[in-house]
Amino acid sequence: MHPLTKYFYDSKKDHQTGCIGLEVEHFIIHKDTGLPMPYHGISKLMDYLAPYFSKKIYEEQNLIALESEQALITLEPGCQLEISITCLNDLDLIQDIYQKNIDLIQGYLKKSDYRLVYSGGLPTVTVNQVQRIDKKRYEFMERYFLKSGTRGLEMMKATAAVHVSIDYADEKDFVQKYRMANILHPIFAFLCANTKFYAGKKNHDVLLRDAIWQHTDSSRCGIIPSLFEENFGFKYYTDWILKVPLILMYDGSEFVSVGHQTLEEVAQKEGWSRSYISHYLSMSFLDIRLKQFIEIRSADAMPIEYTIAYCALIKGLFYELETVEKYSKLTNSIHDIKQTKENIRKDGWNSQIYQKNIQDLCFELIQDAKKGLSLQEIQNLEPFIKLIENKSHIYKEINYELHIKNEELHR
Repeated sequence: MHPLTKYFYDSKKDHQTGCIGLEVEHFIIHKDTGLPMPYHGISKLMDYLAPYFSKKIYEEQNLIALESEQALITLEPGCQLEISITCLNDLDLIQDIYQKNIDLIQGYLKKSDYRLVYSGGLPTVTVNQVQRIDKKRYEFMERYFLKSGTRGLEMMKATAAVHVSIDYADEKDFVQKYRMANILHPIFAFLCANTKFYAGKKNHDVLLRDAIWQHTDSSRCGIIPSLFEENFGFKYYTDWILKVPLILMYDGSEFVSVGHQTLEEVAQKEGWSRSYISHYLSMSFLDIRLKQFIEIRSADAMPIEYTIAYCALIKGLFYELETVEKYSKLTNSIHDIKQTKENIRKDGWNSQIYQKNIQDLCFELIQDAKKGLSLQEIQNLEPFIKLIENKSHIYKEINYELHIKNEELHR
């Protein structure tokens, strides 16, 4: 058995844990200029936060991450601030941990001219106005993505997401959940769409982040081609990812460029330690990613009440066996998934997807999610229920504090 395939087998859980892992990315934007906080400003924020964390992580003398027992704060290429929370099955605890960290950050920001902003795309300025963090890894990625597609820099510096992770019990459970997540990805992206403005203009693509990812690098983004093949499983995922260009590698002291060498070519030299495998897997950017868990990468960055509603939706749907069997069979065609994205872009809340009206299917998802949740957890779904009932979007329900100067926005 290939070491990577074995890694996936060894990551399976003995039972349905109900665990949810959460990552939330945030823009921190100057209220007048619209520019993201540059690294020298972020570094002061990180220094302020450091006493509250047990572990500080440095790169070339720069503080780049903070870690506690329950949370991790890291920086994305355009100085987006990411809060990651360890996998837990208690949604209230997830919310409490997140809010505790946000309160610390907001306590610092309230004394400044910067605001924490929830949006899938950078609302205020163009990507060319954003200063990239001076890290070798991001330098190598930027150089690669300039040639691999047309929107790689936007992906790196002008997007912010919510990623939710779930466990799988065995390979069969993985296959069903992985297919289901890919099938539902366009619906999750639509329901969690939160990009009112982009690059200083009104945004007209409700699936903006998805479009940016699809034009970043076709060799590592989108949907794995073997998704609906009869014997799809860990080996198929291994076979696919081995052919992905790795871009960069950590040599023990610093990141080095490996360009278009594939994962397999690099691993033949570097080996299959668990830390290396973790890096290898992080360099694929599929809509739904496999690590030691299944990572659903569909949602825009959104306020905590919507983020927890999303966590509840995922938990209720993916840890109920009959529900997983139902939605994993909604289609057996990658073409259908791609067509669903296009239908949503064209018709929004009037879309017909998977032979159903999108509003009806969203209500069906809510009802099925309730079967896998406690009465207390079901209450967390309420923000989504209101969106579906009103055929609305998150960005229509929240207030923007920023002054966006582009005159066409106010017409």
